[in-house]
Amino acid sequence: MNALHGPGLLLVALVIGVGCGMAVPQETSVAQRKAVPVKSLKSMKGQAVVSYNVENLFDTKDDPTINDEDFLPKGKLQWTDARYRQKLDHLAGAITWAGDGQPVIIGLAEVENATVLKDLIGTGPLKNAGYTIVHFDSPDERGIDVALLVRSAYANVLHAGPLHVDLGSDRTRDVLYMELQLAGGDTLRVFQNHWPSRGGGERVSAPKRMAAARVVCAKLDDLFTATPKAKVLIMGDFNDYPDDVSIRNGLRVVCELSEKADLFNLMCMDQPPNSGSYQYQGEWGWLDQMIVSRALLNGPGLTIGPASACRDDRLFFKHPKYGPSPDKTYSGGHYKGGFSDHLPVVAKWR
Repeated sequence: MNALHGPGLLLVALVIGVGCGMAVPQETSVAQRKAVPVKSLKSMKGQAVVSYNVENLFDTKDDPTINDEDFLPKGKLQWTDARYRQKLDHLAGAITWAGDGQPVIIGLAEVENATVLKDLIGTGPLKNAGYTIVHFDSPDERGIDVALLVRSAYANVLHAGPLHVDLGSDRTRDVLYMELQLAGGDTLRVFQNHWPSRGGGERVSAPKRMAAARVVCAKLDDLFTATPKAKVLIMGDFNDYPDDVSIRNGLRVVCELSEKADLFNLMCMDQPPNSGSYQYQGEWGWLDQMIVSRALLNGPGLTIGPASACRDDRLFFKHPKYGPSPDKTYSGGHYKGGFSDHLPVVAKWR
């Protein structure tokens, strides 16, 4: 394990090489350098959790082990330092707008490496918030990973590791699993996801997302067997919607309170019409979701409230055909200088 420490920072990365040159991360334990005092239970209430697909957050340096050629200063997208810094400024702003301040937990999808995460938490309103970075390099061909940022004043990282999704000859992002000790003493289990894309159509891509669902479900079965009232948060970009089979059957998630269910999808509970985190040809939907266990929804101690997409006007541009749409960094290969093609999703502790 390689660990890089800085003020308020614990960065974790573990890669074990195996056959055929593929790096398959394995789960590992994480210990803080020192015990970090966490705030009281009362101080957590009203604080935010944000999940955000940040749309290709690449640095400007060439990494020969991944396909990052487009995101270089002389690459097809002319990804310069100035554009990179503007992207960081935008994302730091969007995250704090969504969280009404610096969120306690930030789940991220589409980040290239540890460097971009360090740069992000050193940018604008996120600077000096004391975030712990948890990140593992995934086997994804483009080199995009998931990561979690945790404010050490509110939570201690007890354990973290990647859960590998085996797609045979194909490669995708690992699921990041983490256990946190929250202010007040609760243990929170977090799964940060970015499931395989919908490319190639439903028939080709749906089994890949079901494979990711089975990996998460297997871990959940172990968790609930050991701790039936575990507080669990499953979030990220699932590339499926709440009523798709990977969510309903693969994870066994429901959209309404039920005595028979263990997991509840906040993105299909009391959401207004035509809402969502992602727009496709004018239609809004919830590719980005927050799923919680019963104990996290209505158990004793800390619980988590309703979730929604941040619809701050600054995150939108007016599409000539579809109206207000997420303001992207690139569209059709052309630089637009926006934020992301997804909106951040947010929920608050209560």
